[in-house]
Amino acid sequence: MRFIDAHHHYQDIERHDYPWLCDKNAPPKLEGDLEPIRRNYLLGEYLQDLSAMPPEKSVHIQNGWNPADPVGETRWLQGQADRDGFPNAIVAYADLSAPDVEHELARHAEHTNLRGIRQILNWHENPVYRVADRPDLMADGGWRRGFSLLRHLGLSFDLQIYWPQMEDARNLACQYPDITIILNHFGMPVDRSGEGVFAWRKSLRRLAQADNVCVKLSGMGLGHPRWTAADTVPLLQDSVEAFGIERCMVGTNLPVDSLFAPAEQTLAAFWDLTTNFSEGDREAIFAGNAERIYRI
Repeated sequence: MRFIDAHHHYQDIERHDYPWLCDKNAPPKLEGDLEPIRRNYLLGEYLQDLSAMPPEKSVHIQNGWNPADPVGETRWLQGQADRDGFPNAIVAYADLSAPDVEHELARHAEHTNLRGIRQILNWHENPVYRVADRPDLMADGGWRRGFSLLRHLGLSFDLQIYWPQMEDARNLACQYPDITIILNHFGMPVDRSGEGVFAWRKSLRRLAQADNVCVKLSGMGLGHPRWTAADTVPLLQDSVEAFGIERCMVGTNLPVDSLFAPAEQTLAAFWDLTTNFSEGDREAIFAGNAERIYRI
């Protein structure tokens, strides 16, 4: 079985600045105690973690590099790719609300493996779960101007939100049908109560009505650190039913998700999810869709 990891991170904290990871005095966040991953994490350890199912290709997602120099991360990752062959696609950070964002996007786009942009938009009443400064960025005219620039560069957008933000995301997707949007971590259902799951599922299905939105099955431990296959695979199944096989892909979210479970547990959950799939559908979710959507 081919495997393309659609969501992972590198980090070299000895040479580069990752404020979210290295500031020990930062207030607690969704991931909990970061000490176990407060170290370098590069290709060797990444491939060792996935020795049970080595990836054929991978997609690196921006990892909270110093926001004053986001192009520095893309430059560094392109150097890693040129030397080692991984990652095959880079999703970089840019603040799409910045007045001069077009210049930053153009500098990112100078790098061969750039495929998309991620600006984390998670907003929650609980500050532990909050990343964005405001809940309504997707409806802001200035932010949308920056978002619209992605089409001219042929870039996708990795979207990280909670279910109450999905209606704004649906409106955004419908206004820009020629920009591919990839929902990260299957919409992050952090509230696993019956009411919470119902609201997440309903919002997910509405978002999936926009044909240019895909979903990434990843980040199972975010907001639910003691996840099990029994309580999480059904939610992955809901995601596949909402989006259809052709718009789903899997990602390990290493090293972050190693805080909650070994990589083998993540891979086993994907295997459980696809147990009754045809060989072609399983290949699509494990590899083919990511290869097509991220153009690698």
